[in-house]
Amino acid sequence: TLSLHDALPISLVFEERTLSYGELNKLSDIAASRLIEDGVHPGQIVGLWLPRGIDLLVMQLAIAKAGAAWLPFDADTPVDRIAICLSDADAAGLISCDASLVNLHELPEKIWTAENLLLPQQAPLIRRKDVLPEHPAYVIYTSGSTGKPKGIQINQGAICHFLRSENSQLGINKTDRVYQGFSVAFDMSFEEIWISYLVRSEE
Repeated sequence: TLSLHDALPISLVFEERTLSYGELNKLSDIAASRLIEDGVHPGQIVGLWLPRGIDLLVMQLAIAKAGAAWLPFDADTPVDRIAICLSDADAAGLISCDASLVNLHELPEKIWTAENLLLPQQAPLIRRKDVLPEHPAYVIYTSGSTGKPKGIQINQGAICHFLRSENSQLGINKTDRVYQGFSVAFDMSFEEIWISYLVRSEE
């Protein structure tokens, strides 16, 4: 996946698919509105389990726009680990895809699919409100190789500070192409995804 900052308003490229910044904004707004309509609000945690690709990043942004925190899982994460982490985090639910539903029927949490969240919507979109710097932005779980996985929570204020300070060192600008190689379950992916968004939003 590439984040492109050049004369064309392209935000993401994956294989043969591209998405402009306008399309990224529109799709994530639609998905966020549906999450908010379903009761997702600031302070909550939403699991994120999707294959690598554009929809994964659209759903990550949608969770953020709903004011919630995402709890990301690699595409090959076993369902039993997902269940443990969702329960431990008291997650509001999990965003996945139609192809994975067959593996998720035993989870007690609400399941959303990217396909349903992205259906066209004619009604006015619902916007998040009352998001505070101390609300969580994301949660990353340890491997659990020495025991029960432990969730590390990063709040909104901390990650915004990190993004600005990190780009003061990296110097990403609107003409750069940024390769998105890290798993979204590893917080170094912020250097590839969110700094690129930040550069575009602050033009």
